[in-house]
Amino acid sequence: MKRIIFVLVGVLGAMLTGITPASATSPVDCSAGGYTRAYTSYMPTNMERGAVDGRSYNIGANLAYDYEICLDIPDDETFTIEVRIYNNGSWSTFVDDRPGDKVFRYSLAPNSFWQVYGTLTGPGSTYLYYTWHEKRL
Repeated sequence: MKRIIFVLVGVLGAMLTGITPASATSPVDCSAGGYTRAYTSYMPTNMERGAVDGRSYNIGANLAYDYEICLDIPDDETFTIEVRIYNNGSWSTFVDDRPGDKVFRYSLAPNSFWQVYGTLTGPGSTYLYYTWHEKRL
């Protein structure tokens, strides 16, 4: 019963922030999603870094945006993603720390400013590659 409540609270929280993760049981194939932008980079393991989406910051102007992201990382690693969104004087944050490749979505209200941070876990003193795939919905 406790597990069901925690799952419902997590789903409700994701719905309220406009960000949704993909199912943990379905395999992720970033090449099949019709993504319009791919950004491949590398980063040191076990350190938080900004701009993991390839952009220092994002400004939405007076338009609303809906994004779907597919993250391709090395097997058996975890890339914790944190999307920090500022809109109308308040900050909201979404964190996805599921292991392996993942798909998530987020929606942005008009006049939003957002940044994407990440921490890629792995062996110490190592740089690992990742590919960030995105599309606007």
